[in-house]
Amino acid sequence: MTNESQNTLAAVRALALKDLEATPDEDIRAELAAEGIDPDQLAASIAVSLDDVLASCLRQQAAAAKAAMQVRATPKTSRRPALNRIKERIAQASAVEPQLATAFREGTRQSDADLETLYDDLVLMGKIPDADDGR
Repeated sequence: MTNESQNTLAAVRALALKDLEATPDEDIRAELAAEGIDPDQLAASIAVSLDDVLASCLRQQAAAAKAAMQVRATPKTSRRPALNRIKERIAQASAVEPQLATAFREGTRQSDADLETLYDDLVLMGKIPDADDGR
């Protein structure tokens, strides 16, 4: 479709919407009734169609987000740096974003496994770069 055609369609659409907005609801209902269309049934049908389109769109977005998370959540333990480096990188991320919070088991300290999981989560959230590139 050419740019001129698109502009023409946009102008026609704008005029039609302007006309529709200016027409009282009673007149629209009378026109529909004259054509044998139940306005309430038509409105319900449009609402169902919009719900279906919205639900489909949300399902597609959820599926895409899930797929993206699965790709990012693939365990990369073989690429995980040494524990001392993990601690440094977590401390750096916390210094950059002080609102990052962690909880300690029994209020004392985090285990090595907790730190590794925290590191993986922060990488997944984009708070720590994925590869140990010296940063």
